[in-house]
Amino acid sequence: MVDSVNSATDIEIVSALDVGFNVITLSNDGYNNRKPTIFNEHLIPEKIRRSMSIGWDSIDISGREIRVIKLNNVFVGEQGLVLDSKFRVIKETITQHSVAEIERFIKKVKASTHIEYVQGKFLNLRKRGEQNYGHWLIECLPKINYLNYLDNDFGVLAPNVSSQMNLVIDASLKLSGISQNVMIMRMSKDNIKFFQTLVIVEGITHHGTYMAPQAVQFHDELRKQVKGAGLKKVLLLRDSPHRRISNIEHLSSSLSKLGFLSINPGRLSFNEQISAIKDADSVIGVMGAEMTNIVYANKFANILNISPASMPDTFFHFISVHKNQAYNEFRCETQGPEKNRNGSMHINVEEVCDIVNSFPL
Repeated sequence: MVDSVNSATDIEIVSALDVGFNVITLSNDGYNNRKPTIFNEHLIPEKIRRSMSIGWDSIDISGREIRVIKLNNVFVGEQGLVLDSKFRVIKETITQHSVAEIERFIKKVKASTHIEYVQGKFLNLRKRGEQNYGHWLIECLPKINYLNYLDNDFGVLAPNVSSQMNLVIDASLKLSGISQNVMIMRMSKDNIKFFQTLVIVEGITHHGTYMAPQAVQFHDELRKQVKGAGLKKVLLLRDSPHRRISNIEHLSSSLSKLGFLSINPGRLSFNEQISAIKDADSVIGVMGAEMTNIVYANKFANILNISPASMPDTFFHFISVHKNQAYNEFRCETQGPEKNRNGSMHINVEEVCDIVNSFPL
């Protein structure tokens, strides 16, 4: 089956199953969902709230099949986007790519006079957002487990991003138990290569609406390999200029009186981040990459995710559902006339402390 992304474009899409070979299909049971506890939910714009309704309001999440599909003679670029030899987009590799990004990639492939041909067989661990700590850990890395269903001579295709994130990628692959004999090929966002054989894994996540239990269970195994630092209450600080708390010093000092230690995950190695969170029963932070580390916190831990009112996100909620954690969001308006969702927030520290004091022991 071939269809178009948009009738106004020349983009053709084809299902991987129509042009490839299905190595294996694994069935997933559905799971029970729980609506998160949302403080200041009235601040969330109606359109944003609707976009999160499936993730937040569904009582039951239906299971989805996970498919391991082998493709031959395909172009790869644009953060894991894949085209067949007829320049048709493999549907399953469209992961939040915009129409403009897809069009640009197709034109670039067609216009290229020389594209490197890669012999051999590789498992694709790339997707749009691969440079982000959370996207890599939850949506890319768990696919490494499906090497077990492939021949021993398969390599791994991983992103080549910032130097700091590359260290995380290297450390996480090592901790996952990947053999030293497995070849790891790195590609940057703008690279294009033509692969003899590429395997994709489809069905583990669909950003914003679905996260299979395996995405989190994978990290339970990584967690077991790192000794915890013994921290029970943790405030995660944020390095990014986006979504900052303008009165963070007030929040940090107030929470320290309640037993919280402030740490900056962005200044720790990957293993150190796991260690810092592993024993935590309470984790507070701002919605962003750092909060992905709740996947390493204790089962049943109390989570408080501070988020701009207009941020449409269910990613961390899904992690907590699979961890059986008590997940809470504290929504607040950002500063400035535009109320940009990446703007700074001046939060009510007393209200946050009241919420923390109400956490079950």
